[in-house]
Amino acid sequence: MDDQSTHKDRGLSEAQRPAIRFLVESALRTVMTNTANREPKTRDEWIGRLCEALMSEAESSYHSVLAALISTGVTQEDVFQSYVPAAARHLGELWVSDRASFVDVTVAASRLQSLFRQQEGRIATRWTDRSVPLGQSVLVAIPEFEQHALGAFVAADNLRRHGLWVHMAIGLKNEEVTELINSQRFAMIGISIATPNSVEQTTDLVDYIRTNTSHTPPIVIGGRMVEENEKLVLRTGADHAVRTAREAIEKCGLASVAEALPFSGIS
Repeated sequence: MDDQSTHKDRGLSEAQRPAIRFLVESALRTVMTNTANREPKTRDEWIGRLCEALMSEAESSYHSVLAALISTGVTQEDVFQSYVPAAARHLGELWVSDRASFVDVTVAASRLQSLFRQQEGRIATRWTDRSVPLGQSVLVAIPEFEQHALGAFVAADNLRRHGLWVHMAIGLKNEEVTELINSQRFAMIGISIATPNSVEQTTDLVDYIRTNTSHTPPIVIGGRMVEENEKLVLRTGADHAVRTAREAIEKCGLASVAEALPFSGIS
């Protein structure tokens, strides 16, 4: 049996194959376009769409998603208090389950942190007058060995909303952290731990702080590791391991002028 007979038996000629392939590819592109253009209906769908945009090559994609989300009635505060932390958690899940590459997740996390830093700058003045009368300052530290910073920015924002004056220490060495503590009168020190690899180094940091500060305020650990293993975190020598800003404030005996707000233990 020759090749021509075989093609006839299969129902497609050599000339027909490119046309059929074109139709199939066009149909697939249409399905993908319709899927992309369909507005998410649930919070989880919005979070998934945001994560896709954060990992895309187009720098403006995630801005468009956030604008579309806000146009549905979601407030900017909800975006940063709820959707951004949830997106960060989802990115971590995608990485762990090998549904996203290290590069994609790193790019997305960097964009999220950039968003939150911009928000941090915009809201800094808003809470200044409200927090000064309390006379309470807290230090939120992201040690130099901790690469996951987003959770700490969320924590700082929540603490500020409770009426506290928040100082951020980002990427400082142990000596620099203690020098900062000695130069101020902080009512609490918060340290963010996102991964098991950070626990041992945080233990060294806590010990260094206690040894080299003239006055050591309560040391509080927050972050994803508290959710995963609170007992392990307490082995660092910290006074408290907390999951919320309210919990940190209450355990340290600080005053608050705000209702309970969520604290994200993410990175």
